[in-house]
Amino acid sequence: MVNKSALKNQFCELTGTSTTTAGRYLDASKYNLEQAVDAYFTKHASKSSPNSKSNGKSSSPFSFAKHLIAIFDQYKDANNPEVIDIDGTLKYLEDLGIDPDDPKSLTLAFLLKSPSVGVFKKDKFLTIWQHYEVHDVKAMAEFLNHFHENVLHDKGSYSDLETNEVIDFKQLYDFTFGFLKESENQKVLDIDLTISYWKLLLPLITSVHFARNNSDSNEDDKAKIDERAQNWYDFLSNSNPRPVITFDTWSMFYLFFLEVIIPDPYKLSNYDEMAAWPSKMDEYVEYLSDNNLI
Repeated sequence: MVNKSALKNQFCELTGTSTTTAGRYLDASKYNLEQAVDAYFTKHASKSSPNSKSNGKSSSPFSFAKHLIAIFDQYKDANNPEVIDIDGTLKYLEDLGIDPDDPKSLTLAFLLKSPSVGVFKKDKFLTIWQHYEVHDVKAMAEFLNHFHENVLHDKGSYSDLETNEVIDFKQLYDFTFGFLKESENQKVLDIDLTISYWKLLLPLITSVHFARNNSDSNEDDKAKIDERAQNWYDFLSNSNPRPVITFDTWSMFYLFFLEVIIPDPYKLSNYDEMAAWPSKMDEYVEYLSDNNLI
């Protein structure tokens, strides 16, 4: 079902108009965002974009939006022009200079609100890049580098366009669970898939922690944290039956890693068995104890 409120907000971001104007153009286009934006900018093509930077040149918002549409069209799916599919995504990443296994590829998915692996939706692509006044691939790569570092270090320079909440790393981390689902109604993730993404994300959390605390030289602590992460993977992989991962387990392990493992990877002294950790975390600590790993 079309989220009319979200589309109105996106129209307003692109055009700088009121929700009343957004509603009028979207109603006329049967809530096709691209058609509504094109209709508005065609009518008002002589006006300059509300998001345009002053550079002494007259550039209409219509032509600016068309730059982004042209970029999107380079990568769009031949069978569904409203999305970029996996082949287009790989080409887009290549043009951005990003390896698919680079954490920045996940940051890009988060930035553009990708609904699933290898997919970008046209309305999000246009709305978000337009909002940040980024209209060529080189500028996209530069912006992504800055955005990635900002989110990774929780600098709080960016806000979600729909909710207005300040964007932080925990949001990216939680986004990943939904991003990995193969269907909207899916409630759990395969253990091997989640482990592969923990291996991508947890080292980032560790690096940021040591950078903030000026402790880059403490290689023993880092190695022990990595060992505890591997213990977690082994515990899950060797469980019988092998578990699936719920969002609660995924989300709470971020806090467990941050609050229990990183401060004291040797003894996990911050662990409180009376705290409301998901059962898998309690079982993990038992596993460490039973196997003389702690």
